[in-house]
Amino acid sequence: MPVTTRNAHLRNGTTPQKVRTATPSPEGSPTRRKPTMSSSARPTPFLLLVYPVILAIGTLYAAISPGASVRQEPLAAGITSDLNAPTIQPSYFAGKRNLVNLIFVKRGWLWTTLALAFLQLTTRPTAASVKATPLTTRNRMANHYFHAAVRYVLLTTIWFFMTQWFFGPPIIDRSFTLTGGHCEGLPTKYEENPAVKLATVYSSSVCKRSGGLWSGGHDISGHTFMLVLSSASLLYELFIADRASQHPSISPRAAANVAHDLTEEEKKSMGGWESETEANARVYSRYFLYGVVALDILMLTTTAIWFHTWLEKVNGMLVAGLGLYVTYFLGDFVPAWKEIVGGI
Repeated sequence: MPVTTRNAHLRNGTTPQKVRTATPSPEGSPTRRKPTMSSSARPTPFLLLVYPVILAIGTLYAAISPGASVRQEPLAAGITSDLNAPTIQPSYFAGKRNLVNLIFVKRGWLWTTLALAFLQLTTRPTAASVKATPLTTRNRMANHYFHAAVRYVLLTTIWFFMTQWFFGPPIIDRSFTLTGGHCEGLPTKYEENPAVKLATVYSSSVCKRSGGLWSGGHDISGHTFMLVLSSASLLYELFIADRASQHPSISPRAAANVAHDLTEEEKKSMGGWESETEANARVYSRYFLYGVVALDILMLTTTAIWFHTWLEKVNGMLVAGLGLYVTYFLGDFVPAWKEIVGGI
């Protein structure tokens, strides 16, 4: 069966009934599929416009839906107000202690790191030229992994400085205190300790651990920032990893069956799977990445509906968008930068 026919089977997710050698070329050598770049359109920065749409829809829903607001339990007869009355959450996701928020969002960059690691471990860049030598292939692979590592370090640094630490409190906390934010409601034992009280003024994490409430000021949405940075970077990295790949995107079962049936020569001529394990690992790594992106979008939507002000969410999105633009698109205008980070 000619290689091109087998490729059609691969794309359709079916397994060929019989394996035959590749059709000889006029010169007498086996016909090899020429590695080509993905026909998919190159992603642009304008794809990031999906995020303000999500924020706008969430904010609009919160404004017009009676069931979107947090309300208090009905009070006993004769009581007109009670500051301690329990509240009714309109949705499971409206509470900060929902499991998805605690397990996924609070450790969001860890899940992003795992998805990127699995993606790169199952990515095998191929040479761009049909006449590529083993040396040029190794160089291409080295460049791919080097650029991927640089982009990951850059994005992680942006996330770390914004949300974890920036020569003291992170940038988000610093912007909050600079705009009048402060820690209030501290227990008496902390109020009487100047050292602890001073620390809580500059750090939201210390304030909350001490029993206080981070109040006032302009609180850039760290959730929005992280969720936009995570989901967009994962999708951009997936495009970069797959654009020069010769592997077809098919189901794990079909990939495993085809890999099992191919001869070693056919695998090499097609740039195909080395083993059933590799076929399954590559596809499942993409499933994992899609799962992380889906959770990112879900939690971004809940953030848009129930948390932060519109401006705080927009600013979180803009900071993430700036980091993504520098990482993936600035190289289009600064060639020296593209040599370092690669990009789209």
